[in-house]
Amino acid sequence: MKAAVFSGDKQSPSEFKDSLNIPKIKPDELLIKAKAFAINPTDWKSVHNGSSSKGDILGCDVSGVVVEVGENVPHFEIGDFVGAFVVGNIFPHNGAFAEFVAANAFGCVKYDSLDDGQVGGGCGDGGGGVVKSGPITTFLGAASATLGLVTIGDSFSYQLKIGERCSEGDYILIWGGASATGILAIQLAKAIYGLNVITTASRKNHEYLKSIGADYVFDYHDEDVGSKIKEIGRGMIKFGLDTIAQPSTFQQVYDATSEASGDVYLDSLLFLDSSSIKLDEKRDNSRVHYGKSFAYLAITEAKKTATGVLLKRPEDMLKYYEPWWFDVLPKHIKSIKHANLRVLTDGLKSVDEGLKLSKEGVSNEKVVFGI
Repeated sequence: MKAAVFSGDKQSPSEFKDSLNIPKIKPDELLIKAKAFAINPTDWKSVHNGSSSKGDILGCDVSGVVVEVGENVPHFEIGDFVGAFVVGNIFPHNGAFAEFVAANAFGCVKYDSLDDGQVGGGCGDGGGGVVKSGPITTFLGAASATLGLVTIGDSFSYQLKIGERCSEGDYILIWGGASATGILAIQLAKAIYGLNVITTASRKNHEYLKSIGADYVFDYHDEDVGSKIKEIGRGMIKFGLDTIAQPSTFQQVYDATSEASGDVYLDSLLFLDSSSIKLDEKRDNSRVHYGKSFAYLAITEAKKTATGVLLKRPEDMLKYYEPWWFDVLPKHIKSIKHANLRVLTDGLKSVDEGLKLSKEGVSNEKVVFGI
């Protein structure tokens, strides 16, 4: 099969191969014939931090058609259209940027139908074009969403446990609303839980984020953004998700919830907690609870972080995540919109360009390409 593997060179990390073995699936996996792919920060970080070894198949977000179903897999059958998140960048036998991909069912989303869209190129300028945000009806759109959906599933169902903790009138603050995860989180916080959604973004993205469900959007560049958020939240911000996950942004999320009268639940995408920020000594910090979302643990029992720390799946995680993934999310997937898609047009040879774009940083866009 064809695949993009790590060349061993961090400056030009991708190498195209065309004669690798098709992966053999485990009982809890699907085999997917790939149609499209998406770049994530975890891809270039794995290359640059030394997690990837020469020959490892790159990538963790893919979409395609199911061609084989493991004996222990419910909910899926041959011929299904799916998006999938896999543990990529660290194995020579499996990764997302390949013609065939083995994927754990807990990282697969089923769609009624998907079409090729611009998978074959045709974006006009040779370097790709932009497909505007919209419902997930193409393989490109499906490829762009799955890691974000798994991350939100972990955060909302398990780390924050919104389902059992939210009450009418509660607010959630999503810092970084124009990030790929933020765009999905805004929609699902509103659609599933009916939360009042406050988010932050550059001013150019405000109207778009309101159109997908944000009730209030603030420019994170404003010096008084924190006080503006607190004024709107009126002590009702019970949940916070920091998709940017820097100590400075997590501090803002913590500070914005300072007037809450009850328990507060905060999560970030890079394991930040009370030790990462300056605590307000006047506040009852025993009522501030911290989650540590790590999407990989939904699809594997243990995984090293970028800093080499081995994290293991909590024993009770799937008790919350599994029903959310297979029962709750499917009811809303038709209404979810993907981010704007920056489409690259050189198939699996697009990987180097995609990694470069992701490393440079893209707002309200997801870098995608077809097989």
